[in-house]
Amino acid sequence: MPAINLSKPNEQQTHWSLFLGITIWFLHLNILDALISVSCKWGGLTFPVAGLSGLQFVEGIITLITILAMLFLIYIPWRQWRSFQTRQPTTNPRLLEDTEEDRPPLVAFIAMALNGFLILYILATFVPMLSLKACGQA
Repeated sequence: MPAINLSKPNEQQTHWSLFLGITIWFLHLNILDALISVSCKWGGLTFPVAGLSGLQFVEGIITLITILAMLFLIYIPWRQWRSFQTRQPTTNPRLLEDTEEDRPPLVAFIAMALNGFLILYILATFVPMLSLKACGQA
């Protein structure tokens, strides 16, 4: 009777996390650019909401939803990466070297790190989004 490899679904989750993280970041960037273009060209989303323009409010909501999705996509490979650790990280001084020894923990670590860097980029978009006015809106 062949042995069942239980790590395959977890590897697939890690691969999907990597793919979806990049896709969500790309869609976030393009949706925000499209909203700015629509707002500038046709004058939409100019209504005020809580001291912000409608465009800033909609961009903020979309960004918050994107951040929540990215946090989930960071958690999935983190959980996978932690399952490969044989000892607690505080007592394992060779944690990253142990990660490099096998493909699944390395892919999980790369997916976690890449999604982490993408979420930092998404967070960095909040500053110009809230401080700058698109198309000279008041």
